[in-house]
Amino acid sequence: MDQENTEKLARLWTESQSVVASYIFSLVRDFHLAEDILQQVAVVLVREFEKYDPSRPFLPWTMGIAKNVTLKERRDLTKNVNRLLETELIDRIQITFESKSEELVSTRQALRLCLEKQKKRLLEVLRWRYAFDLKPLEIAHRMGVTSGAVRVMLHRARTSLRECIQRNLKTIAPEQNF
Repeated sequence: MDQENTEKLARLWTESQSVVASYIFSLVRDFHLAEDILQQVAVVLVREFEKYDPSRPFLPWTMGIAKNVTLKERRDLTKNVNRLLETELIDRIQITFESKSEELVSTRQALRLCLEKQKKRLLEVLRWRYAFDLKPLEIAHRMGVTSGAVRVMLHRARTSLRECIQRNLKTIAPEQNF
């Protein structure tokens, strides 16, 4: 791939990656598997970019690739079908993500701003719960508190983030055009 196409792909992928990642994470329950699928999508994009028709929107093309990679992974994981959703539902989710892409990008930007304002302890609890998929009891053991205290922290953090995101969405204008 020449330098111009490399730069174009990098720009388009940077604009689309958060929406594609959210789409994949909504289909796959296993965080690490979802990350692997996202990386596989990026590899396919590099390999197939010369086939991309620039007169058409990039995001739907990328979402189609993400869907195909996810379905391939599904076939490969037939022993554990519960990890992935049914094909028809995947199609519906893809359509929804494509139609909501600007809103998702804005929400993600607002979330980043709100996370920067959170206290270190709450960020740690959120990371353990959502990035590492730890249960409140496991988090409580790590923090030396009760699981009830962890549940309260998570509830407060989610409430605070939700309110902060709603405030920020009023001021953030979507910058990406898909």
